[in-house]
Amino acid sequence: MRPINKFKRLLPPSSRSFHTFEDNSYQRMDNLEAQIHDLQTQTHDLEAQAQRLVNQNERLISLVEDLQKTSQQEHAYEQDRDMMLYWQMFRRDGESLEAAQLRFFRGLPKETGIHKLFQDAEAALFSQFDVLCRQHDILYWGSGGTILGAYRHQDFIPWDDDIDVYITRDQLQKLEQVVREDGRFRVTVLWDWYVPCKQIRFRSADEDNPCFVDLFTLDWAKGDPQQVWDAGVEQRKSFVSEIRTHFGDTNWPQTPYLPSSDPLAPKLEATLDAQLDNLKATCDILPNQTGATCLVEGPENIDDTNPSGPYPIEEWLPVEHLRFRDLEVPVPAGWKTYLSKLYGDYMAIPKDINSHEHVADDYIESSQSVAAMHRLIDEAEK
Repeated sequence: MRPINKFKRLLPPSSRSFHTFEDNSYQRMDNLEAQIHDLQTQTHDLEAQAQRLVNQNERLISLVEDLQKTSQQEHAYEQDRDMMLYWQMFRRDGESLEAAQLRFFRGLPKETGIHKLFQDAEAALFSQFDVLCRQHDILYWGSGGTILGAYRHQDFIPWDDDIDVYITRDQLQKLEQVVREDGRFRVTVLWDWYVPCKQIRFRSADEDNPCFVDLFTLDWAKGDPQQVWDAGVEQRKSFVSEIRTHFGDTNWPQTPYLPSSDPLAPKLEATLDAQLDNLKATCDILPNQTGATCLVEGPENIDDTNPSGPYPIEEWLPVEHLRFRDLEVPVPAGWKTYLSKLYGDYMAIPKDINSHEHVADDYIESSQSVAAMHRLIDEAEK
Protein backbone atom coordinates (compact mmCIF):
# COMPACT_ATOMS: atom_id res chain seq x y z
CA MET A 1 0.00 0.00 0.00
CA ARG A 2 1.27 3.41 -0.94
CA PRO A 3 2.24 5.64 2.03
CA ILE A 4 -0.25 8.31 1.04
CA ASN A 5 -3.06 5.79 1.12
CA LYS A 6 -1.95 4.54 4.54
CA PHE A 7 -1.98 8.14 5.71
CA LYS A 8 -5.50 8.70 4.35
CA ARG A 9 -6.76 5.65 6.30
CA LEU A 10 -5.55 7.28 9.50
CA LEU A 11 -7.58 10.41 8.80
CA PRO A 12 -11.04 10.91 10.19
CA PRO A 13 -13.86 9.77 7.86
CA SER A 14 -14.77 13.35 6.80
CA SER A 15 -11.19 14.02 5.73
CA ARG A 16 -10.96 10.72 3.89
CA SER A 17 -14.20 11.56 2.05
CA PHE A 18 -12.85 14.95 1.05
CA HIS A 19 -9.68 13.47 -0.40
CA THR A 20 -11.69 10.78 -2.17
CA PHE A 21 -13.82 13.53 -3.72
CA GLU A 22 -10.65 15.41 -4.63
CA ASP A 23 -9.20 12.36 -6.32
CA ASN A 24 -12.45 11.80 -8.25
CA SER A 25 -12.48 15.48 -9.32
CA TYR A 26 -8.95 15.22 -10.68
CA GLN A 27 -9.91 12.06 -12.48
CA ARG A 28 -12.99 13.71 -13.96
CA MET A 29 -10.86 16.69 -14.99
CA ASP A 30 -8.40 14.39 -16.67
CA ASN A 31 -11.27 12.63 -18.46
CA LEU A 32 -12.80 15.95 -19.50
CA GLU A 33 -9.49 17.19 -20.87
CA ALA A 34 -9.13 13.94 -22.75
CA GLN A 35 -12.64 14.32 -24.17
CA ILE A 36 -11.94 17.94 -25.17
CA HIS A 37 -8.75 16.81 -26.86
CA ASP A 38 -10.67 14.10 -28.69
CA LEU A 39 -13.34 16.59 -29.75
CA GLN A 40 -10.70 19.04 -30.98
CA THR A 41 -9.06 16.24 -32.94
CA GLN A 42 -12.43 15.25 -34.42
CA THR A 43 -13.20 18.91 -35.22
CA HIS A 44 -9.88 19.31 -37.03
CA ASP A 45 -10.61 16.09 -38.93
CA LEU A 46 -14.09 17.33 -39.86
CA GLU A 47 -12.71 20.70 -40.95
CA ALA A 48 -10.15 18.93 -43.12
CA GLN A 49 -12.88 16.73 -44.60
CA ALA A 50 -15.09 19.78 -45.19
CA GLN A 51 -12.24 21.58 -46.96
CA ARG A 52 -11.62 18.50 -49.10
CA LEU A 53 -15.33 18.46 -50.00
CA VAL A 54 -15.23 22.18 -50.83
CA ASN A 55 -12.21 21.62 -53.05
CA GLN A 56 -13.91 18.65 -54.71
CA ASN A 57 -17.09 20.71 -55.21
CA GLU A 58 -15.12 23.55 -56.78
CA ARG A 59 -13.40 21.09 -59.10
CA LEU A 60 -16.79 19.59 -60.01
CA ILE A 61 -18.28 23.04 -60.68
CA SER A 62 -15.29 23.91 -62.86
CA LEU A 63 -15.63 20.59 -64.68
CA VAL A 64 -19.37 21.12 -65.25
CA GLU A 65 -18.75 24.67 -66.52
CA ASP A 66 -16.08 23.36 -68.89
CA LEU A 67 -18.45 20.63 -70.09
CA GLN A 68 -21.26 23.17 -70.57
CA LYS A 69 -18.95 25.48 -72.49
CA THR A 70 -17.75 22.60 -74.65
CA SER A 71 -21.33 21.44 -75.16
CA GLN A 72 -22.45 24.95 -76.13
CA GLN A 73 -19.55 25.27 -78.56
CA GLU A 74 -20.34 21.87 -80.05
CA HIS A 75 -24.07 22.75 -80.21
CA ALA A 76 -23.27 26.09 -81.86
CA TYR A 77 -21.04 24.30 -84.34
CA GLU A 78 -23.77 21.76 -85.05
CA GLN A 79 -26.34 24.54 -85.51
CA ASP A 80 -24.01 26.43 -87.87
CA ARG A 81 -23.32 23.23 -89.79
CA ASP A 82 -27.00 22.31 -89.99
CA MET A 83 -27.99 25.82 -91.12
CA MET A 84 -25.26 25.83 -93.75
CA LEU A 85 -26.55 22.51 -95.08
CA TYR A 86 -30.15 23.76 -94.92
CA TRP A 87 -29.42 26.92 -96.88
CA GLN A 88 -27.50 24.94 -99.51
CA MET A 89 -30.48 22.61 -99.92
CA PHE A 90 -32.96 25.54 -99.96
CA ARG A 91 -31.08 27.53 -102.63
CA ARG A 92 -32.19 27.24 -106.20
CA ASP A 93 -29.77 26.82 -109.07
CA GLY A 94 -27.96 30.09 -109.69
CA GLU A 95 -29.54 31.75 -106.61
CA SER A 96 -27.32 33.63 -104.16
CA LEU A 97 -27.41 32.79 -100.46
CA GLU A 98 -28.86 36.24 -99.66
CA ALA A 99 -31.60 35.83 -102.26
CA ALA A 100 -32.48 32.40 -100.85
CA GLN A 101 -32.64 33.76 -97.30
CA LEU A 102 -34.86 36.66 -98.39
CA ARG A 103 -37.14 34.23 -100.23
CA PHE A 104 -37.38 32.15 -97.06
CA PHE A 105 -38.22 35.06 -94.75
CA ARG A 106 -40.63 36.70 -97.16
CA GLY A 107 -42.45 33.41 -97.57
CA LEU A 108 -43.12 32.92 -93.85
CA PRO A 109 -46.79 32.84 -92.80
CA LYS A 110 -48.29 36.19 -91.88
CA GLU A 111 -50.13 36.97 -88.68
CA THR A 112 -53.83 36.20 -88.49
CA GLY A 113 -56.82 37.32 -86.43
CA ILE A 114 -56.44 40.15 -83.94
CA HIS A 115 -52.68 40.37 -84.49
CA LYS A 116 -53.15 40.85 -88.24
CA LEU A 117 -55.68 43.59 -87.53
CA PHE A 118 -53.23 45.29 -85.16
CA GLN A 119 -50.37 45.08 -87.68
CA ASP A 120 -52.60 46.44 -90.45
CA ALA A 121 -53.70 49.34 -88.26
CA GLU A 122 -50.09 49.97 -87.20
CA ALA A 123 -49.07 50.06 -90.86
CA ALA A 124 -51.88 52.54 -91.61
CA LEU A 125 -50.71 54.81 -88.80
CA PHE A 126 -47.11 54.50 -89.98
CA SER A 127 -48.21 55.56 -93.46
CA GLN A 128 -49.93 58.65 -92.00
CA PHE A 129 -46.81 59.43 -89.97
CA ASP A 130 -44.64 59.13 -93.08
CA VAL A 131 -46.92 61.40 -95.13
CA LEU A 132 -46.97 64.00 -92.36
CA CYS A 133 -43.17 63.98 -92.10
CA ARG A 134 -42.71 64.28 -95.87
CA GLN A 135 -45.23 67.14 -96.08
CA HIS A 136 -43.40 69.10 -93.38
CA ASP A 137 -39.82 68.08 -94.26
CA ILE A 138 -39.30 66.22 -90.97
CA LEU A 139 -36.32 63.85 -90.98
CA TYR A 140 -36.64 60.41 -89.42
CA TRP A 141 -35.17 56.93 -89.84
CA GLY A 142 -36.72 53.51 -89.33
CA SER A 143 -34.85 51.70 -86.56
CA GLY A 144 -34.46 48.30 -84.91
CA GLY A 145 -37.04 45.72 -85.94
CA THR A 146 -38.62 48.10 -88.45
CA ILE A 147 -35.42 48.17 -90.55
CA LEU A 148 -35.00 44.42 -90.16
CA GLY A 149 -38.63 43.82 -91.12
CA ALA A 150 -38.37 46.13 -94.12
CA TYR A 151 -35.27 44.42 -95.50
CA ARG A 152 -35.93 40.80 -94.59
CA HIS A 153 -39.73 40.66 -94.95
CA GLN A 154 -40.68 43.94 -96.70
CA ASP A 155 -43.25 44.05 -93.92
CA PHE A 156 -43.48 43.50 -90.18
CA ILE A 157 -41.41 40.68 -88.79
CA PRO A 158 -44.37 38.24 -88.53
CA TRP A 159 -43.98 37.81 -84.76
CA ASP A 160 -43.40 41.53 -84.12
CA ASP A 161 -46.07 44.19 -83.77
CA ASP A 162 -44.71 47.71 -83.46
CA ILE A 163 -42.99 50.46 -85.45
CA ASP A 164 -39.65 51.86 -84.27
CA VAL A 165 -38.37 55.23 -85.46
CA TYR A 166 -35.31 57.36 -84.73
CA ILE A 167 -35.81 61.12 -84.76
CA THR A 168 -33.45 63.91 -83.71
CA ARG A 169 -34.45 66.20 -80.89
CA ASP A 170 -34.91 69.24 -83.14
CA GLN A 171 -37.05 67.23 -85.58
CA LEU A 172 -39.14 65.86 -82.70
CA GLN A 173 -39.90 69.40 -81.56
CA LYS A 174 -40.93 70.24 -85.11
CA LEU A 175 -43.16 67.13 -85.25
CA GLU A 176 -44.82 68.02 -81.95
CA GLN A 177 -45.66 71.48 -83.27
CA VAL A 178 -47.08 70.05 -86.52
CA VAL A 179 -49.19 67.54 -84.57
CA ARG A 180 -50.63 70.26 -82.34
CA GLU A 181 -51.66 72.27 -85.39
CA ASP A 182 -52.94 69.28 -87.37
CA GLY A 183 -55.38 67.88 -84.77
CA ARG A 184 -55.62 64.33 -86.16
CA PHE A 185 -52.75 62.98 -84.11
CA ARG A 186 -51.01 63.30 -80.76
CA VAL A 187 -47.57 62.69 -79.31
CA THR A 188 -47.81 60.96 -75.94
CA VAL A 189 -45.24 60.59 -73.17
CA LEU A 190 -45.11 57.89 -70.52
CA TRP A 191 -42.30 57.59 -68.01
CA ASP A 192 -41.49 53.90 -67.70
CA TRP A 193 -40.10 52.80 -64.31
CA TYR A 194 -39.21 49.28 -65.40
CA VAL A 195 -36.68 50.17 -68.11
CA PRO A 196 -36.48 53.12 -67.17
CA CYS A 197 -37.04 55.50 -70.07
CA LYS A 198 -39.14 58.30 -71.47
CA GLN A 199 -41.57 56.50 -73.77
CA ILE A 200 -42.48 58.87 -76.63
CA ARG A 201 -45.11 57.77 -79.14
CA PHE A 202 -46.87 59.14 -82.22
CA ARG A 203 -50.54 58.17 -82.01
CA SER A 204 -53.98 58.80 -83.44
CA ALA A 205 -56.07 61.45 -81.73
CA ASP A 206 -58.65 58.71 -81.25
CA GLU A 207 -57.93 57.59 -77.68
CA ASP A 208 -59.58 54.21 -78.28
CA ASN A 209 -56.94 53.37 -80.86
CA PRO A 210 -54.10 51.29 -79.37
CA CYS A 211 -51.69 51.80 -82.29
CA PHE A 212 -48.48 53.79 -81.95
CA VAL A 213 -45.12 54.61 -83.55
CA ASP A 214 -42.27 54.52 -81.03
CA LEU A 215 -40.05 57.63 -81.30
CA PHE A 216 -36.46 57.26 -80.08
CA THR A 217 -34.50 60.49 -79.75
CA LEU A 218 -31.09 61.24 -81.21
CA ASP A 219 -28.86 64.27 -80.76
CA TRP A 220 -26.57 65.83 -83.35
CA ALA A 221 -22.96 66.01 -82.17
CA LYS A 222 -19.53 67.14 -83.31
CA GLY A 223 -16.38 65.18 -82.52
CA ASP A 224 -15.00 61.66 -82.68
CA PRO A 225 -18.04 59.35 -83.12
CA GLN A 226 -16.70 56.66 -80.76
CA GLN A 227 -15.89 59.15 -77.99
CA VAL A 228 -19.31 60.77 -78.37
CA TRP A 229 -20.99 57.37 -78.28
CA ASP A 230 -19.06 56.36 -75.15
CA ALA A 231 -20.06 59.64 -73.47
CA GLY A 232 -23.69 58.93 -74.35
CA VAL A 233 -23.50 55.44 -72.84
CA GLU A 234 -22.08 56.84 -69.59
CA GLN A 235 -24.77 59.53 -69.49
CA ARG A 236 -27.43 56.87 -69.94
CA LYS A 237 -26.01 54.98 -66.92
CA SER A 238 -26.00 58.21 -64.92
CA PHE A 239 -29.61 58.92 -65.90
CA VAL A 240 -30.76 55.47 -64.75
CA SER A 241 -28.84 55.79 -61.47
CA GLU A 242 -30.29 59.24 -60.84
CA ILE A 243 -33.83 58.00 -61.39
CA ARG A 244 -33.42 54.94 -59.17
CA THR A 245 -31.86 57.04 -56.39
CA HIS A 246 -34.23 59.99 -56.34
CA PHE A 247 -37.57 58.50 -57.40
CA GLY A 248 -37.55 55.09 -55.70
CA ASP A 249 -39.58 56.34 -52.75
CA THR A 250 -42.20 58.14 -54.86
CA ASN A 251 -45.42 56.70 -56.31
CA TRP A 252 -43.67 55.99 -59.62
CA PRO A 253 -42.62 52.35 -58.83
CA GLN A 254 -46.22 51.59 -57.78
CA THR A 255 -47.61 53.31 -60.90
CA PRO A 256 -44.86 52.27 -63.32
CA TYR A 257 -46.18 54.17 -66.37
CA LEU A 258 -46.53 57.84 -65.51
CA PRO A 259 -48.18 60.14 -68.08
CA SER A 260 -46.91 63.64 -68.73
CA SER A 261 -49.88 64.97 -66.73
CA ASP A 262 -48.62 63.37 -63.50
CA PRO A 263 -47.25 65.83 -60.87
CA LEU A 264 -43.92 63.97 -60.97
CA ALA A 265 -43.45 64.54 -64.70
CA PRO A 266 -41.91 68.06 -64.42
CA LYS A 267 -39.33 66.71 -61.96
CA LEU A 268 -38.50 63.89 -64.35
CA GLU A 269 -38.15 66.37 -67.21
CA ALA A 270 -35.84 68.48 -65.04
CA THR A 271 -33.73 65.38 -64.30
CA LEU A 272 -33.49 64.64 -68.02
CA ASP A 273 -32.57 68.26 -68.82
CA ALA A 274 -29.77 68.12 -66.23
CA GLN A 275 -28.46 64.90 -67.80
CA LEU A 276 -28.54 66.49 -71.26
CA ASP A 277 -26.63 69.49 -69.90
CA ASN A 278 -24.02 67.10 -68.50
CA LEU A 279 -23.77 65.40 -71.90
CA LYS A 280 -23.31 68.79 -73.56
CA ALA A 281 -20.50 69.56 -71.11
CA THR A 282 -18.80 66.27 -72.02
CA CYS A 283 -19.14 66.48 -75.79
CA ASP A 284 -20.18 69.02 -78.41
CA ILE A 285 -23.95 68.47 -78.74
CA LEU A 286 -25.45 70.60 -81.52
CA PRO A 287 -28.96 72.07 -81.85
CA ASN A 288 -29.27 70.92 -85.49
CA GLN A 289 -27.47 69.10 -88.29
CA THR A 290 -25.09 71.95 -89.19
CA GLY A 291 -21.51 70.90 -88.45
CA ALA A 292 -22.48 67.47 -87.09
CA THR A 293 -20.04 64.59 -87.49
CA CYS A 294 -22.14 61.99 -85.70
CA LEU A 295 -25.34 61.21 -83.85
CA VAL A 296 -25.82 59.96 -80.30
CA GLU A 297 -28.78 58.34 -78.55
CA GLY A 298 -30.49 60.50 -75.92
CA PRO A 299 -30.17 59.26 -72.31
CA GLU A 300 -33.96 58.85 -72.08
CA ASN A 301 -33.94 55.94 -74.59
CA ILE A 302 -34.08 52.27 -73.72
CA ASP A 303 -30.80 50.36 -73.86
CA ASP A 304 -29.83 48.48 -77.01
CA THR A 305 -29.82 44.69 -76.83
CA ASN A 306 -26.30 45.00 -78.26
CA PRO A 307 -24.47 48.32 -78.76
CA SER A 308 -25.51 49.63 -82.19
CA GLY A 309 -23.12 52.61 -82.16
CA PRO A 310 -21.18 54.67 -82.78
CA TYR A 311 -23.20 56.61 -85.37
CA PRO A 312 -20.85 58.51 -87.73
CA ILE A 313 -22.83 60.91 -89.88
CA GLU A 314 -21.79 59.23 -93.14
CA GLU A 315 -23.54 56.04 -91.99
CA TRP A 316 -26.78 57.95 -91.47
CA LEU A 317 -26.90 60.57 -94.22
CA PRO A 318 -27.97 60.70 -96.94
CA VAL A 319 -30.82 58.34 -96.07
CA GLU A 320 -31.57 55.23 -98.07
CA HIS A 321 -35.02 53.71 -98.43
CA LEU A 322 -36.34 50.20 -97.88
CA ARG A 323 -39.76 48.92 -98.84
CA PHE A 324 -42.19 48.30 -95.97
CA ARG A 325 -45.49 47.17 -97.47
CA ASP A 326 -46.46 50.15 -99.65
CA LEU A 327 -44.04 52.55 -97.97
CA GLU A 328 -40.48 53.50 -98.86
CA VAL A 329 -39.11 53.90 -95.35
CA PRO A 330 -36.02 56.10 -94.80
CA VAL A 331 -33.20 54.17 -93.13
CA PRO A 332 -29.57 54.99 -92.29
CA ALA A 333 -27.14 54.94 -95.22
CA GLY A 334 -25.18 52.24 -93.37
CA TRP A 335 -28.23 50.23 -92.36
CA LYS A 336 -26.46 46.88 -92.86
CA THR A 337 -23.69 47.93 -90.48
CA TYR A 338 -26.32 49.10 -87.99
CA LEU A 339 -28.21 45.78 -88.19
CA SER A 340 -25.00 43.77 -87.81
CA LYS A 341 -24.05 45.64 -84.64
CA LEU A 342 -27.55 45.35 -83.19
CA TYR A 343 -28.43 41.77 -84.13
CA GLY A 344 -25.23 40.03 -85.21
CA ASP A 345 -26.21 37.66 -88.01
CA TYR A 346 -29.53 39.28 -88.82
CA MET A 347 -30.25 36.71 -91.55
CA ALA A 348 -30.14 33.82 -89.09
CA ILE A 349 -33.43 32.24 -88.09
CA PRO A 350 -34.11 33.94 -84.74
CA LYS A 351 -34.62 32.17 -81.42
CA ASP A 352 -37.66 34.28 -80.48
CA ILE A 353 -39.65 33.31 -83.55
CA ASN A 354 -43.41 33.39 -82.82
CA SER A 355 -42.84 34.51 -79.23
CA HIS A 356 -42.36 38.26 -79.43
CA GLU A 357 -45.24 40.63 -78.76
CA HIS A 358 -45.34 44.15 -77.38
CA VAL A 359 -49.05 44.71 -76.81
CA ALA A 360 -51.23 42.56 -74.56
CA ASP A 361 -54.11 40.78 -76.26
CA ASP A 362 -56.68 42.02 -73.76
CA TYR A 363 -55.71 45.61 -74.65
CA ILE A 364 -56.13 45.27 -78.41
CA GLU A 365 -59.08 42.83 -78.28
CA SER A 366 -61.53 45.22 -76.61
CA SER A 367 -64.50 46.17 -78.78
CA GLN A 368 -63.49 49.85 -78.62
CA SER A 369 -59.94 49.09 -79.79
CA VAL A 370 -61.12 46.82 -82.60
CA ALA A 371 -63.59 49.45 -83.86
CA ALA A 372 -60.95 52.20 -83.68
CA MET A 373 -58.43 50.10 -85.64
CA HIS A 374 -60.98 49.38 -88.35
CA ARG A 375 -61.73 53.11 -88.60
CA LEU A 376 -58.03 53.87 -89.01
CA ILE A 377 -57.60 51.27 -91.75
CA ASP A 378 -60.71 52.52 -93.58
CA GLU A 379 -59.37 56.08 -93.38
CA ALA A 380 -56.03 55.04 -94.87
CA GLU A 381 -57.72 53.24 -97.77
CA LYS A 382 -59.80 56.25 -98.87
